[in-house]
Amino acid sequence: MKKKALLIISIIAVCLLAASCNKDRTCRCSVRNSSVVRIIEIDGGTCEDLRVFRYHDDLDTLHVDSLLCTDHTFLIDSIYKTEE
Repeated sequence: MKKKALLIISIIAVCLLAASCNKDRTCRCSVRNSSVVRIIEIDGGTCEDLRVFRYHDDLDTLHVDSLLCTDHTFLIDSIYKTEE
């Protein structure tokens, strides 16, 4: 009886862990030395893994910026609701 209970608890724990790892996240990222905050949606991993932002401008020049990202909500989020 104890083995069955332990097995069921283990299966539930693994399922919860797997479900939490695949959760979509809303990351708030800032380019170093800038006050602009970018909202980036990711479908796996953590926001802290986002380190580089690459983009092309109107002249098709590639820019690479270093990012600082977090998944913590900001006070401004209470004013501007994002769909999640």
